[in-house]
Amino acid sequence: MIVTENREKVKRKALSLINKGDRDLSKPEKKFMLEMMMGMVLTGSCNLTQIARSLKESITVKDTLKRLGRMASKEHILDTANKISLKESMSKLNSKTILALDSGDIVHQYGRKFEKLDKVHDGSKNSIERGYWLNQVTGFNPSTHETFPVLLDTYSTKESGFKSSNTESINLVEKVRKVNGNQGLWVMDRGYDRGVIFEYFLNHSLNFIVRMKITRNLILKSRPHNISKIALGINRRINFSSNSRFGSKKLYLKLKGVKYQVTLICFKDKRNREPIMWLVNGWIKSTKELKRRIRGYFRRWSIEESYRFEKQGFGIEQATVRKYNKIKNLVGITILSWLLLVKINDVPRLKEVVLKKAKMEKNKRKHRPKFIYYRLLKGVQNLFEGTRELFRFRLKRRNKNKIRKEMQLKNSLFPDFQWKMRGMEI
Repeated sequence: MIVTENREKVKRKALSLINKGDRDLSKPEKKFMLEMMMGMVLTGSCNLTQIARSLKESITVKDTLKRLGRMASKEHILDTANKISLKESMSKLNSKTILALDSGDIVHQYGRKFEKLDKVHDGSKNSIERGYWLNQVTGFNPSTHETFPVLLDTYSTKESGFKSSNTESINLVEKVRKVNGNQGLWVMDRGYDRGVIFEYFLNHSLNFIVRMKITRNLILKSRPHNISKIALGINRRINFSSNSRFGSKKLYLKLKGVKYQVTLICFKDKRNREPIMWLVNGWIKSTKELKRRIRGYFRRWSIEESYRFEKQGFGIEQATVRKYNKIKNLVGITILSWLLLVKINDVPRLKEVVLKKAKMEKNKRKHRPKFIYYRLLKGVQNLFEGTRELFRFRLKRRNKNKIRKEMQLKNSLFPDFQWKMRGMEI
């Protein structure tokens, strides 16, 4: 009974997520997203055939697969998943939250007939492959050391209406800004050292830290100078750790004839030959604030684990559907699957049960990794191992009642004895 109750708790968490998109989803779409979310978690894959098998329905896997394939062609599942994710992350977003804007890729190396297949840069191999681009906003709370998804989107340069990668990135930031305002610290890598990105962030008074390229020019004493030459003249007199020091300088960034106040940070670590250069908004005097910005950027490196988790934990690159719209919808359900693990992580008792089911050799608190979601995913998979059926909402009422009575008799201590003592006090 305890195992059954824990399974039901996980299902209720999944259902509560789907219900947050109540206005945007019909009942068949809700059931489809619920099945896909749980199937993706239990199989660790986006492959529809594996998900169809995990549902363990009374009909053939072929018929289940046809239904899932038909429902996966809906147009607004990715948008609805992002709305749900944004609602979930609202309670976790505050002024100290670190928001990492990062780009990624879905690679289909051997795919030839995928719709709108694009050429992308595969970060793991450092080569150009066939696939689709990803854009993601991930949050990190320094107080709880919790990483959580905010938004996830995919795009192709070959789809109609595509303008630029800058537009795609700004659209994601705009969605978060409308809900969260100017709270949080945005951290970005060198790929976002672009005038359009800087102009948007500076005009909307968003706090950010961006790692800079050596080609950027900044205004010093009313004249443009190369950023690397300016960085060499900065005195790195402030200790950040036992192995690193940094310094800063107040400068101007000129974009379309307008000068913006910015601060250049030059950071040197014994492990790096060349100093790291960051640009932050405004003229910052406080050493404490400068250190907070630097720590925020270093947190981005741990946040990058989210892409690896989506690829390894949910098999985001294992999808075999060829239609571009279906691929986008599978990406949307991926973020819901991760959100289910976040909701489990927020409930201490349920979290401990799931972690125990993961059966890791080192399960003490001091041995647990900061990125806990791999263990939670393994725990949920072990918790549902051996289930005869995952959902019953597609069965007829008489079949449901029959199964319910069988389960009551099976779990009862005295199945032949009918209790009729509800009003009696013990």
